[in-house]
Amino acid sequence: MLHKQLLQPKDEGFLAAPPPPPSPARKRRRPASSGHTLVQFDDWVTVRGGIQKRRQRSCKLKTSFQTTYYSPDCSNGDAKFYLCGKARRGGDKTCFQVWHEDFACGDKIPAHLGKRVVLRRAPKAVGDRKKTRWEILREDNGSAADEAES
Repeated sequence: MLHKQLLQPKDEGFLAAPPPPPSPARKRRRPASSGHTLVQFDDWVTVRGGIQKRRQRSCKLKTSFQTTYYSPDCSNGDAKFYLCGKARRGGDKTCFQVWHEDFACGDKIPAHLGKRVVLRRAPKAVGDRKKTRWEILREDNGSAADEAES
């Protein structure tokens, strides 16, 4: 019986409902006015199949996250200071915002965190990788096959 009533609505059931109240607007925090920015580092690496991708580095605040962005104002020469540019895991702040707003560019790191931030310099030169044993064997077999044909 109830099922039939639900399937056969009448005009009285469609009265104009008042519009819902507007949802409260969330205030967005403005970025720090320190003038610091994030810049994407232009370092490429070739992976399998000849595909090129940007090399990712560990974020200085949350080392489990990888990023290609760094803060040139916080970097020291070749030693880049990598920070995430997006909020993750339910947080409302990015690592960049935490570093610049809460930690004042490293001057006000809470004592309970206890670690100072260490910047590592980039390697001097990136060379070709060593060939694997299988690549060497393939080359040897290829040259032996060429000599046998001659």
